[in-house]
Amino acid sequence: MNQLKKIATQLIYLPFALLLLINNAKSATHYVVGVENIEYLPYYDGSGADNRDYYGFSQKLLTLFAQQHDFKFEFYTLPINRLYKEFVEHRHVDFKYPDNPSWKPSYKASFIDVNKIIYSQPTVVTKTGIASLNKNITIDECISFATVRGFTPQSFKPLMNNENVELIETANVIELIELLLKERVECIYISNDVLNYNLQKYFKLTRPVYFQNELPTDLQAFLLSSIDYPDIIKKFNTFLISHKVQISKLKKEYQIKN
Repeated sequence: MNQLKKIATQLIYLPFALLLLINNAKSATHYVVGVENIEYLPYYDGSGADNRDYYGFSQKLLTLFAQQHDFKFEFYTLPINRLYKEFVEHRHVDFKYPDNPSWKPSYKASFIDVNKIIYSQPTVVTKTGIASLNKNITIDECISFATVRGFTPQSFKPLMNNENVELIETANVIELIELLLKERVECIYISNDVLNYNLQKYFKLTRPVYFQNELPTDLQAFLLSSIDYPDIIKKFNTFLISHKVQISKLKKEYQIKN
């Protein structure tokens, strides 16, 4: 009885649109992919008002894969922390993208045997680090540091935990870059590809922005994960190999260099 009450409570707080997607996903040819509701182009953009709006390289890649196997991926955008909850705790989405075994391992382990989460091979590997208006900035000069909410700057945890450093979390990449250009922070944590793409598309620069290759960087692989569909993850791994040429063209289209 307690378990039934728990399930009922979860459904009350579940967005109606996601309930519809779950019903669709009961079909063998439809699956719900939980994705992040932020703009992180060129990789993906799920920041639209409609929770089903999803664009960018990742959408094209996953849709191409689904078409090859005659099924459909329904994308549903959620805040990063909520996305983990819907995937791991409530199991309301069939797949999570992007994902990585090193992201929130303790949270995942608190709700499920982490060995039950099956991960694909990488779709892309991002080079993520510090960008600044100062060409040769040092870690000690990052007295104010900004990152997108929910992101974990793995190489910069000591900086984030330093009580003398002002830490700011933003809702999206545009806001993150604006903080830097307006000189409200000294450093931001961002992918090199994402920085270059957004600077070219959305900003008219009056001074250069420097990605700090000399400072530590995180190489973060974007993987597709699932708990209930390991067979589809295997098919996706095969697809990544068999469609290398098409995927390379897609990366070129979206200016993905990493």
